[in-house]
Amino acid sequence: MSVLRQHIVLMFLYALSTALFFTLLWKQGRSERIRFFLFVFLSLFFGGIALGWAMYPFPLR
Repeated sequence: MSVLRQHIVLMFLYALSTALFFTLLWKQGRSERIRFFLFVFLSLFFGGIALGWAMYPFPLR
């Protein structure tokens, strides 16, 4: 299986690119950018994992 077809890798790349985009768009200072990038990246990445874990007991069928 290709690495780019795994959900966790795709979620990591999505969180990385989205956090980078919004950081460069909204923040000015270096320390402010780093702090905001980490906040957005960790929120998206671990929030997605937590949401998937919370939805696991409720199958579609």
